[in-house]
Amino acid sequence: MVQWNYIFWDCDSTLLDNSRLHWEKHVAVTARHGVNLDAKYRAEFYHNNGEQNWQLMHREIGFDVPINQYLQEIDDWYHAKILEIPLRAGVFEALQYFKDRHARQCVVTNARKASVLPMIENKGLMDFFEFAWCKEDYPNRKPHPAPYLTAYDKMCEIVGCAIDKGECLAIEDDPYGVTAAAAAGIPVLHRRLYDETPPAPGALESLFSEEDFLRFLSQQ
Repeated sequence: MVQWNYIFWDCDSTLLDNSRLHWEKHVAVTARHGVNLDAKYRAEFYHNNGEQNWQLMHREIGFDVPINQYLQEIDDWYHAKILEIPLRAGVFEALQYFKDRHARQCVVTNARKASVLPMIENKGLMDFFEFAWCKEDYPNRKPHPAPYLTAYDKMCEIVGCAIDKGECLAIEDDPYGVTAAAAAGIPVLHRRLYDETPPAPGALESLFSEEDFLRFLSQQ
């Protein structure tokens, strides 16, 4: 039986069900500047961070609001709605399940600390985690393995010894995240954002529902 002692959680759309607000913040702020953001960009925005989305808009539609101003405006809009963001179904039960088994948990995300920490703190989740590993903490971004490789090193530092990667589990909604964890040698569960999303290559298992998610974890 598998024993997962080190859990690496993605944040957006994995811990928290915030994909709708992530899109709406861009729609709302671009509208403030006279731009009607086409829904065709939604899937690409899902994979990108704020800087990449600004670059896409600057390149394709000539969006010329200064990037730092734009990032601040979307952060302000988003933070004003943090209380609206629910956990994904089954997440609290999973966090408690691992805590009860003395597993060490952390967050590994492409997002900036300014977006991630308020959400986690607002939901009272920080006590579950050893650390939150954000964009500022590593080079590159998922699907590059650097986020997971550096988070793994951080966890080893906290524990005080090398960790068997077979005792680790990453949990990801995004195929880019699955690719990153698998490339870092960390077993990964793909919890799809939508039921119709295709399974991501490289995952131990790909699932969607709360029931399937908790069933998978109970296998250890």
